[in-house]
Amino acid sequence: MLCRPGFARAEDYFDPAALELSSPQQKTADLHYFATQGGQQPGTYPVSIWVNGQAFGQSNITFVEQNDKLTPVLTAAQLAEYGVNVSAFSSFDNLHEGETFTRIGQYIPDATSQFDFSAQRLNLSIPQAAMNVQSRGYVDPARWDDGIPAAFVDYTLSGSQTEQSTHNGHSSFLNLRSGINLGPWRLRNMSSMQYDTTRRWHSLSTYLQRDVISLKSQLRMGDTYTSGEIFDSVQFRGAQLMSNDEMLPDSLRGFAPVIRGVAHSNAKVTVSQHGYVIYETYVSPGAFAIKDLYPTAQSGDLEVTVKESDGSERTFTQPFASVPFMLREGRIKYSLSAGRFHSGQDQSRSPTFIQSTLFYGLPAEFTLYGGTQLAEDYHALALGVGHNLGELGSLGADVTLADTTALSGKRYSGHSLRAQYQKSFAEAGTSFSLASYRYSSSGFYDFSEAMMLESQYGLIDNKRTRQEIAVTQELGDAGNLSLSAYSQDYWHSQSSDKTLHAGFYSAWKGISWGVGYYYTKSSSHNDPDRSWSFNINIPLGGMLAGSSVSYTTSSDNHGYTSHQVAMYGSVPTNPNLNYSVQQGYASQGQGSNSGASLDYHGGYGETQLGYRRDRDSSQITWGASGSIVAHPHGITLGQSLGDSFAIVRAPGAANVAIENGSNLHTDWRGYAVVPTLTAYHKNFITLDTQSMTSDTDVEQFGATVIPGGSAVVEANYMTHIGHRVLFTLHDHQGLVPFGASAQLADDKTAATGMVADGGTVYLSGMPDDGTLEVRWNDAGVAHRCTLPFHIAATEQDAVKRVDGKCLSQRGL
Repeated sequence: MLCRPGFARAEDYFDPAALELSSPQQKTADLHYFATQGGQQPGTYPVSIWVNGQAFGQSNITFVEQNDKLTPVLTAAQLAEYGVNVSAFSSFDNLHEGETFTRIGQYIPDATSQFDFSAQRLNLSIPQAAMNVQSRGYVDPARWDDGIPAAFVDYTLSGSQTEQSTHNGHSSFLNLRSGINLGPWRLRNMSSMQYDTTRRWHSLSTYLQRDVISLKSQLRMGDTYTSGEIFDSVQFRGAQLMSNDEMLPDSLRGFAPVIRGVAHSNAKVTVSQHGYVIYETYVSPGAFAIKDLYPTAQSGDLEVTVKESDGSERTFTQPFASVPFMLREGRIKYSLSAGRFHSGQDQSRSPTFIQSTLFYGLPAEFTLYGGTQLAEDYHALALGVGHNLGELGSLGADVTLADTTALSGKRYSGHSLRAQYQKSFAEAGTSFSLASYRYSSSGFYDFSEAMMLESQYGLIDNKRTRQEIAVTQELGDAGNLSLSAYSQDYWHSQSSDKTLHAGFYSAWKGISWGVGYYYTKSSSHNDPDRSWSFNINIPLGGMLAGSSVSYTTSSDNHGYTSHQVAMYGSVPTNPNLNYSVQQGYASQGQGSNSGASLDYHGGYGETQLGYRRDRDSSQITWGASGSIVAHPHGITLGQSLGDSFAIVRAPGAANVAIENGSNLHTDWRGYAVVPTLTAYHKNFITLDTQSMTSDTDVEQFGATVIPGGSAVVEANYMTHIGHRVLFTLHDHQGLVPFGASAQLADDKTAATGMVADGGTVYLSGMPDDGTLEVRWNDAGVAHRCTLPFHIAATEQDAVKRVDGKCLSQRGL
């Protein structure tokens, strides 16, 4: 006779009766919650929520016991927030608004929940068919956080004190970006002050803005700039409603230029846009590159001025414009602006105007776009089309017709044709970040030019042709070639603006080097500048592993040559303190030059101090940047801010490091500024537990925040500040039962512990004086006792010990 073998399945089970305690007199509380693997007591726990293996956020979730395991208490609204398509399941129709449930599988077939108590993590497994179909990176707009009420000032200060043979002088530049947040509204101001022989204060812009979530748009009222994708960007005071691409998921959605040039001495470089200074820095002799611009407008050419130590100045133009924007089929992108034009020029007219632009994604990877500009004496109409050429890149072409009536009544009409191209050839390693060409007829004036016609210093040299190209060619391990060029010429004038940079850059075993050629010509100067440069950078090792030495040489068409040797890096004992020392020599009687500087990157901002000397002058430079933020819990200092940022709130947790930046840490009250967040996206802010003192504990080390546009959000951490104590508890029958629950009385936020063998329980965050409350069940009867305690200030142990009698109490 044959018999089929039988199979039996068994789960891990712990029999509380099998406990062997060190004291036979110690009883055990009701431990059936812990009888199965992972079992815990029901209650409300702060947990991180994961849906189908993706982190979703943190929340306080209530758990109840079902089938010998903890099951979350949920609502349909919570599941919808987690991305579940609850409307597709009729079973949810029977629930009233806000009604809770625990058996998720009864509402969504094959859905399950699992609580990992040790990781404080709730894992929800939802069939993919039950999830809303969303693009990669999508975050439900309902989760975008408007943030907390706040006011801030973000500042950048630079200055110098210069001594020359003929005279002494000083110069200072202060840039302020200030704001107030209240609900969804943001009030912003950008101002700057320049001070040398006179003090000049400029308020660059003041505006009020908010998100319009239903339109995936942003409303702005005040001083702002028009969109520069079709027409040249202009400044105005009025109102603007425009699409905000940052609200789109990553899979559905660009650009600040790198400014390169050559300085002949210890020079000051100033960058202006739309007539306002937006950036100022000091550079050493040789080639320089500025990569950290914060332009005030989406487009608008940048005017770069290099002021040498002998007082001479050179100016060139850095083009800055948007690349062709291809839209997916059916997508719409728009902008609508209305207000009074403001050019920053005293002689310009300032009429009221309306500008509108529209992009629409057509089938077959075409994008149709156009726009209008309407003012009393100016009308412009633009129409264009963009096409995705697949492996050949994207191409956009448009035509703009303009009609201008001057103050004298004379009428000008003309057209402007433009073509733009963008492509990255991955296999060939070639990238065209922007290539464009524009031709304008003699009667064509853009809006800014038209408003200057027939003024006292009227602009008559209107633009004729303009070409731009920026291309990079990778050469494998050998390095890469870089080329950028810009040319602009004018009607009624022989002058033109031209810039060209061509360079080869390479690296080998940490040693980097490059050679570059520069050509600049300004319409206001007849003589062009031609120069080349070579630089090499060698990292050091050993005790100076954070340092490097560099050599730079440059030469130009006027016979000027310079050589510069520098050593720079971080101080070995303090990686946040950077230093630089340099020595150089220049021809044409310039002689030797030298300099040294220190730069400290701290948790509350950055400071710089430097000294430079050459034949014509000696100069002390200084700088500082950072932020001051006022919020409902006080005032906190921080590093320079981005558009959206966070206030970390961990009361009492002083000087705790934050892993989301360089040298970020909480202040003496437990607050900190995380200076940069990505709006409309999940941002994870994590505390470094290794930096916490022995009297500090937090329930969760990470927080997830999703800021709305320009929001100041709060990352809140539940802290337990106080002693770490090992209690040994007795009652009238001996040791308090094993498995009893202990917590600081009258403080539901305090940490909870379970009584272990020998009546011991470990708790953190205990005050000098307090009362411990202990609860347990025995044969269905609830018991409670309390222990008043005092911890002497003389105790120095990291973990204090308290042994006492827990007094029985009536009632719960």
